Amino acid sequence: MLVRSALAAGRRRGLATAAGADDVYDVAIVGAGMVGAAVAALLRGNPLTADLRVAVLDRTPPPLSIDPPPHPGLRVSTITPASIQTLARAGAWAEVAPPHSAEFSDMQVWDSAGPGHVRWAAADVGAPRMGVVAENDLLQAALLRAAADASRPGRPVELIAPAALESLRLPPEPEGPSSSGSSGSTGGGGAANALAELRLSCGRALRCRLVVGADGGRSRVRELAGLRTVGWSYHQRGLVATVETDAPNSTAWQRFLPDGPLALLPVRGGCSNIVWTVAPEGAARLEAMGSSEFADAVNAALHDGGQRAPTGLAGALAGALRAGASLLPGGGGGGGGSAFVPPPRVLGFVGSPPKSFPLQMQHSGRYALPRLALVGDAAHTVHPLAGQGVNLGLGDAAALADALAGAREVGRDIGELPLLRADYESPRQAANLAMMAALEGIQRAFCMGGAGGAAAGPLGAAVGAARAAGLGVVGAAGPLRRGLMRYAMGLPPAPWL
Repeated sequence: MLVRSALAAGRRRGLATAAGADDVYDVAIVGAGMVGAAVAALLRGNPLTADLRVAVLDRTPPPLSIDPPPHPGLRVSTITPASIQTLARAGAWAEVAPPHSAEFSDMQVWDSAGPGHVRWAAADVGAPRMGVVAENDLLQAALLRAAADASRPGRPVELIAPAALESLRLPPEPEGPSSSGSSGSTGGGGAANALAELRLSCGRALRCRLVVGADGGRSRVRELAGLRTVGWSYHQRGLVATVETDAPNSTAWQRFLPDGPLALLPVRGGCSNIVWTVAPEGAARLEAMGSSEFADAVNAALHDGGQRAPTGLAGALAGALRAGASLLPGGGGGGGGSAFVPPPRVLGFVGSPPKSFPLQMQHSGRYALPRLALVGDAAHTVHPLAGQGVNLGLGDAAALADALAGAREVGRDIGELPLLRADYESPRQAANLAMMAALEGIQRAFCMGGAGGAAAGPLGAAVGAARAAGLGVVGAAGPLRRGLMRYAMGLPPAPWL
């Protein structure tokens, strides 16, 4: 197959080349995950950058096959329409599109504390789908194959794996009013227009015009560049599982529970994926369960209590908020845009048993230094409650690829700091921080007093009831509901009707 031949040839060329003066790349992408692969594929897909010499480095050889295993993998991503456009530009969408992934046209969100809910439908904004749910390995392989496809115009990307980064040398940051923060140099001096240098544990040295750090939340590139992050642990874990349900599923379901949200998402082959935010001890219990016991736990979390009607102070507050919805533009009648629909019941997990991972928020104060750009989790990590992590990373990849194409069009250096700051760092930090703030606000609101509320006493119950009623307000106010939906889907704003 041409693609596999190109990948094999890229590996041979990359690993056989000894360190030397001619071992120079235009772009070296450290990290062959979904976002790093997207940068490579987008550069290959643009005529302005298709002839660049690009290398993708990773500690382990990444998956390159799109032959699906019998059951969907545990790690999946919810891909918005905006990210679908990015995959199409990268030349990878054909290998990701359904039936390789599962599309969903509806979404329902509700709180265990009360009767409020929101139900969105793609038809509300004239879209064919709200998004697709794709396995991470499939996304990664499709993007790498597009980057290295010898049948496409331009120069196939070289894959260098396994390759462990040992050191990084960057040019010093220019002095002057436009410079701020610490220097990204990891040693030495030299002119600001000098190339970056990567040294690998195998002894090979690469010089390049731009280093892209796409190596995840524990980024070695970010560490060696001396860039600091701010953030915190949520002291929670995200548990994932592939499950079978008693009815076909084409809806993304999410219920807020005392410990955190539980999502049930459609995936290929008629299966669904569980993403459940729980305390560490809860994750350990769930991971130890058999298939039937796990199904009982999920069904209890999704179905038990239904849409409980709060009483007393909590009930009065909920009633007041629901009544207020009728005063909003387009407000009125029942919540959620349509009636509440019970989710399907889970029958048990299939394939690999459930696994969990720690949750944290992290953001790098800077995304760019001379000849360096951070993308994806190397620049920011977010809570998975809205499935926006990979979409933010794909947004980074698209913005960086566009910035480099713009530089090539006018003859600018692709690694110069003013370009990277103005055309990449500034717009992406604004977009990412806005989404991170929104996700953090949701996460804190639904954790206050526990989503159930009752265990925290009357005040906790009132807070929970207010949240649940707030969902009803969002659902009843059509323009607000559609506006939030367009934002989450990555669609441009539209006038409220």
